[in-house]
Amino acid sequence: MTLAMFVGSLLAHELGHALAVRVLAGPGAVEEISAGSPAIFRWGLLCIGILPTWGFVRFDLSRVSPADRRLVAVAGPLASVAVAAAFGVAAAILPMDAGWRQAFLAMAQANLAMAGFNLLPIPPLDGWTILETWLRFDRDRLEFLRRVGAGVVFTVSVWVALWLLTRH
Repeated sequence: MTLAMFVGSLLAHELGHALAVRVLAGPGAVEEISAGSPAIFRWGLLCIGILPTWGFVRFDLSRVSPADRRLVAVAGPLASVAVAAAFGVAAAILPMDAGWRQAFLAMAQANLAMAGFNLLPIPPLDGWTILETWLRFDRDRLEFLRRVGAGVVFTVSVWVALWLLTRH
C-alpha cells in the first residue's frame, strides 16, 4: 500500500508540472504524463508504472518561454510539498491505527524529500531545468548533459532502492 501511495505521490508531482504547463501554454500543450516504470496502465495522456523510479511530463517546449519553463519546473516540487502537508495533516487529525499513522508520516517525509531532491541542479531533475534556462550551451551539449544526468539519477535510484530492500 505504501508503494501505491508513493507512486500516487509521484503522479501528483507530475500533475503539478502538467497543470503549470496547461495554465502557461494552454490546452493541448501537454503530450504525456508519466509516473513510475515499467508502464502497467495507460489512459489518454497518462501512463502509470509499478515502481516509483521516474516521472516526467512531455510537452511542447515551443509554447513556453524560459521563464515559464522555470515555473513549470517549480510546480512539481510545490505539488510534492502540498502532498506532504496533506499526509501530515491526515496523520495528525484522522482516526487511524499506529501503523497507518506511521505510513502517512513516512509519506509526508518522502514527499518533502522528493521535492528537495528534485530541486538539485542535476539533469534531468527540476533544479537542472531551472538552471538550464539560464545556460548558454548549444543543444548537443545540453542533450549530452541531460543523458549523463539521467544515467546518474537512474543508477543512484536503483542503488538506493536495492540498499533499502537489503537493510535488516
